[in-house]
Amino acid sequence: MAVEPQDAESIRNYLMSFAGWELVPDDVVARLMEGVECMEVKRKRSIFRRGEPGPGLFLVKSGEFKLSLISSEGREQILYLAEQGKMIGEGFLPQEVQCAASAFAMQDSEVWRFDTADVIRLSAKSEALAFALMRHMAFRSNRLIDLVLDLSLRSVQRRLASFLYSLAIRQVTDDGKPVVIPRQLDMNTVAARLGTVREEISRALNRMQREGVLSLSRQEIVVLDIQALERVTYE
Repeated sequence: MAVEPQDAESIRNYLMSFAGWELVPDDVVARLMEGVECMEVKRKRSIFRRGEPGPGLFLVKSGEFKLSLISSEGREQILYLAEQGKMIGEGFLPQEVQCAASAFAMQDSEVWRFDTADVIRLSAKSEALAFALMRHMAFRSNRLIDLVLDLSLRSVQRRLASFLYSLAIRQVTDDGKPVVIPRQLDMNTVAARLGTVREEISRALNRMQREGVLSLSRQEIVVLDIQALERVTYE
């Protein structure tokens, strides 16, 4: 399915939100978008899997994707979640290089695909485009290093507190009211993202509730003491 003309402005705006893309000439961006393919991806279906050749560079149009690894025992580690407007670069590889992880839709989603060969060809002609792609890959590499540090050096409770704090801080207001975090992700997804299992997440949540940091219900997590939540991340 070819990209719709009305999508061109959305693609441009999303790309320009990434560092370095503002330096890419307009004509290069226009040529990049000429070969864009819009793909509809059903829930739990993949756009690429570990061990497959890289099919291209992806930009999420709607929905959400997870980049993950699954062990031979079936345990999943989510590397990151990509929502609308986010780029998935791990499939942007030369054909002889296999993908190191898999990318699955978490709900019915749409994604724009930039073919690897097209992007490489344009990158060879535009230093600005090559630099923008390098910056994005460096950012993702740094985030993965942070994840390795989290998994190896921080307890489950600290990882969970850090995750909740990052969600809560976006909603803090000056009136001092408790921050409400809707429970949009199921426990298994949160556990997979934080490198643990559902039972450990439940224990950590209940511990923070007993300590007066959180209040829990099926629909939401209420942060009663955001300073205490921040302290837990550094204990």
